[in-house]
Amino acid sequence: MSGYEEKRILYFNKPGPHNTDNVIRAVKARVREGNVKHVVVASISGNTALRVAEELRELGIPVVCVSGFPGWMTQRGVEYPFVKKETREKLEKLNVSIVDKMPSALSGDTLDWGLARYGYMPVSWVVAETLEAVGGYGFKTAVEAALMATDSGTVPPAIDVISIAGTDKGADTAIVARTAYSSCMFSRNSTQRFQILEIIAMPRVKSWYKTIGINELLIKEIEKEEVLRPASNEP
Repeated sequence: MSGYEEKRILYFNKPGPHNTDNVIRAVKARVREGNVKHVVVASISGNTALRVAEELRELGIPVVCVSGFPGWMTQRGVEYPFVKKETREKLEKLNVSIVDKMPSALSGDTLDWGLARYGYMPVSWVVAETLEAVGGYGFKTAVEAALMATDSGTVPPAIDVISIAGTDKGADTAIVARTAYSSCMFSRNSTQRFQILEIIAMPRVKSWYKTIGINELLIKEIEKEEVLRPASNEP
C-alpha cells in the first residue's frame, strides 16, 4: 500500500552562514520528530558544531563534528588541528565526537584526485560536482561529512542521520541520510548504499568557486562569492 508524508523544506534565496540559525531551528524540529540516530556537522573550526551541540543538548542525540585531516597542512598551508584547544574542550564537554583524521573521498584528499594533474578525471569529482549542481556546496559537503563520519567508525553504516553543512562557514544545508562507507556508496547491495532520504534545508541559488585546489593541480572557475543565478530577464 502506497503512502506519503508532507515535510517542510527551507529554501534559502542565498547560500552562506547567515542561514545558520534557521538551519539549526529546522534540524532541532526534525530531531524531535524522531527516527534519526546522530547529527553530523561539517565544521572545520568546530564553531558551527558547537552551536548545534549547544542547541540540541537537551534532546539527547549524539553530535559529530567533522573537520579536516592532517593532509590539509600540505595541500592548503593551514595549521592542524583545525579545531583549536578552547573549542575542542567545549565540544568534548558536550560529548561531541570530533572526526579530524579522516580523508574525504570528495574533496581532493585521496589518490585519485592527486592524479588529476595528469588529466585523469576522478569519478569522485563527478559525484561532487553533481551534488553541488543539485543542492550547492553545502549539499555536497553534507553528504561528504556523513561519509567521513561513517568511514572513520564514528557513526555506524546503514542508520539514519541528519547531516549539516554550509558554504564557506556556518550552515545553509541539512539533509537526512542513510549512512554508508564511501566504498559502498554505489554498492550492488542496496542495503549498503548511501541514500539521501530527506532535505531539511538548502539554498535555491548555488555558488561555485573560481579556484579549486586539488593537490598540485589548480583549476580556475567562477570567482568566489559570484553566484550562478537562474535565467531571468531582470538586470
